[in-house]
Amino acid sequence: DVRLTDGSTAVVYYNQMDERYANKPYGTDHVGSSGCGPTAMAMAVSSMGDWDRDPVQMAQWAVEHGYWAKGGGSYLSIVEGTAAAYGLTASSLEEHTPQAVREALLSGNLLVALMGPGHFTQGGHFILLRGVTLSGTILVADPNSEERSLMEWEPQLILDELSASTANG
Repeated sequence: DVRLTDGSTAVVYYNQMDERYANKPYGTDHVGSSGCGPTAMAMAVSSMGDWDRDPVQMAQWAVEHGYWAKGGGSYLSIVEGTAAAYGLTASSLEEHTPQAVREALLSGNLLVALMGPGHFTQGGHFILLRGVTLSGTILVADPNSEERSLMEWEPQLILDELSASTANG
C-alpha cells in the first residue's frame, strides 16, 4: 500500500480506481464510479485511528449504516458518522479561509472536503486535505487520482471549488 508521508500527518493512500477495489460493490453502484466517500474515509480511519480499513470494507460498512446514496455516491453525513463509529472526532471548520485550513492541518488534523466542479471533479467528490508545505500550499489525498495527490494546491482554489453542499456540514 502507498503511504503519503510528506504532509503533517502520514496518510495511508487508497485509490478507488485500483483494480482491487474499482469493480467491487458500493450498494448497487461500484467503488470505482461512486466510492470516493468510503475511499476517503478508509484513508482517514486507517491514518488517524487504530483501524485498517480498505475501500471495499468501508463501502460495505457505509451501505449498512445508510451513507450510500444510490447513483449519487455518499451522503455528506458519512464523514461525521464514520468518525464517530471509529473513535475519531469530526467537526466543521468554522472559517473557510486559507489561514484556517492551514492552522487545522498544521495542528495534525486531516480535513475531508466535498469538492464541486473544477480541478477534482465535474460533479461532487470527497478528498482529504492532508498537509501544508513550507510555502503554504495544501497537500491532498484524492481517492480518484494519485497524480493530484502528489501535487501542491493553493488553499483558495480548494476553498473556491468546495461543493455548495458543504455549507450543510
